Amino acid sequence: MKHIEKRCAIYTRKSTEERLDIEFNTLHAQREACEAYIMSQRAEGWQAIDTEYDDGGFSWGNMDRPALKNLLEDIKKGHVDIVVVYKIDRLTRSLMDFAKLVEVFDAHKVTFVSVTQSFNTTTSMGRLTLNVLLSFAQFEREVTSERLRDKIAASKKKGIWMGGIPPLGYKATDKKLVIDNGQASIVKAIFESYLKIGSMPNLKKHLDERGIKSPIRITKKGKQYGGCVYSRGALYKILTNPVYIGKVSHKGEVYDGQHRGIIDINLWDQVQKALTSKAVSGRGKTKKKGGKILQGKLYDCEGTIYTPSYTTKSGKQYHYYVSQNLLQKRDHPKRIMARLPALEIESLITKTLDTHFRDETKLAILMAMDLEAEYRTINYITKNVSAPLLIDILKHDVTCIEIDSDTVEISINLKTLYDRVAQTLNVDLPEPVVEIGKIKTIYKSHRIKDGAIVIRSKSHTNARDNIFDLPKPELKRMVQSVVWRNEYFKGTPLPELSKREGMDISYMRRLIRQSLSIA
Repeated sequence: MKHIEKRCAIYTRKSTEERLDIEFNTLHAQREACEAYIMSQRAEGWQAIDTEYDDGGFSWGNMDRPALKNLLEDIKKGHVDIVVVYKIDRLTRSLMDFAKLVEVFDAHKVTFVSVTQSFNTTTSMGRLTLNVLLSFAQFEREVTSERLRDKIAASKKKGIWMGGIPPLGYKATDKKLVIDNGQASIVKAIFESYLKIGSMPNLKKHLDERGIKSPIRITKKGKQYGGCVYSRGALYKILTNPVYIGKVSHKGEVYDGQHRGIIDINLWDQVQKALTSKAVSGRGKTKKKGGKILQGKLYDCEGTIYTPSYTTKSGKQYHYYVSQNLLQKRDHPKRIMARLPALEIESLITKTLDTHFRDETKLAILMAMDLEAEYRTINYITKNVSAPLLIDILKHDVTCIEIDSDTVEISINLKTLYDRVAQTLNVDLPEPVVEIGKIKTIYKSHRIKDGAIVIRSKSHTNARDNIFDLPKPELKRMVQSVVWRNEYFKGTPLPELSKREGMDISYMRRLIRQSLSIA
């Protein structure tokens, strides 16, 4: 009996580009094993197709891989009957991603086969076996990450440098930090200059005028980076890095290092004291400027931009972002707030960025990097990211912040982000595998209810304990003002309210302003 020909597509993958240039690499080994398996099934009509689906240097962390995309396109076109891989984790280690792939396979009647793990995804038992194997693959990845973290923590407690890019002023010799006399003089100059100048912007200007730049470094692949002027974030990181007094830091703890320090402890203490005093004195100024940092980036779910604005009550400014729908007197989505309290939404975004850049797993997902293969680089970034760097990322790399009824999605340009992180932290990063990274978080406003900003009175001097003690006309006006305020903040234009109620528009505007003091 003649069997119907079954076209088999072989998919191979390797997380890093290391050793891909040798004559017989792991991709060739995977392909050879798959071809041998297909040959063993020739009696069943299996036939390998000529197209090669090889992803060399691509992580399992996302499905944005060229060869995988081509494979899925060919499946949708009906060119493939069976997908053959050497091992399941070559396709993905994520249960969620695999569920998506199985949906595509089932929709086009494609069978999935692993050479080293025999099962059939067309049966419920096959799917169960597959999910168990994927769960173990995910478990193995997480355990490996935990082991690496524990090893790094134990080593740093002993003061051992764990590799990566040596800090300015040091070079790596036999896996140890050794002072580089040429660069050490630059480090001393930075510390001494800051103590004299006392301002980070002026320090940057001082160094730029003298042509002091970051050292030029060459990667193993021959790529050159560095040789740039220092950003304020990079200078802040240098001035707060305890490595320069012979210490090693890990998760907020500082341990005695096995290397010599460059900076005298007295100079270090004076600089830290100056930095702390500047941070404290600058906090008030930052808050006064509220409502500007997200300008041009904040949108609602329908693509309408929010504009920074403020209102004044009893001599105090309250900053918020107001939708253009409200400003242009257009209809506004009912489930989205027309006005957002500036301090609250800005705090949410900065805290979300801080959380993702200080957690290895979250950062790996955001930057589309392989946590296992690039753990040292990811760990280095999470331990060395500074507040000024996060502000620079928010200002220059965050392209869009989309707010829905209870969630916020932050979009980040990974190309500019990679460049900024590489330059600021002197770390070697490859080209990003995707253009945009996304962070999604929950948002529930505490200062807004039904679209209205609520400002509670700090004292009861000018307010009654019971509003029903008010005279009838005043109570009526107060209730009206709250109703109109809520409708106005939900997006109903003031002229429309005025026409509907038959009231003077300036009278209604005055009552709405007065209602802001009502809790």
